[in-house]
Amino acid sequence: MTPHPLSDYPNRRPGQIQAFPPRAGRFPVGFWAVFSLLLLVAAAVAFIGQTAWGYGYTVRRDAFPVFNNPTMISGRAAEKQGVVFPRAAVIGVVINGDARAYPINIMGFHELGNDTVGGVPIAVSW
Repeated sequence: MTPHPLSDYPNRRPGQIQAFPPRAGRFPVGFWAVFSLLLLVAAAVAFIGQTAWGYGYTVRRDAFPVFNNPTMISGRAAEKQGVVFPRAAVIGVVINGDARAYPINIMGFHELGNDTVGGVPIAVSW
């Protein structure tokens, strides 16, 4: 009979059969306690989300206000007011020589907007 490849492992006790050295591939006991707690918290958050907002993580109707024909200001004025920062991401639109920029930080709140650019009605979405 061929001996097991790990039969000469130094910590092996007589009569004990081991497929792997002790603790190999295992996490410490404290890890499982923390992992179990995280799973419990995740399940509780999912349950609260389902009961508080309806079916799962749905968003109620009209949760994000739509802007209609917003007042536009210059880029420098927007930077001075703290609305946008240098190198901020924007959605840019140019129609018939009329240029508009919709900052992503504003679009993240509204997600949808109606505007008229160059005499053409548009919908801006993020």
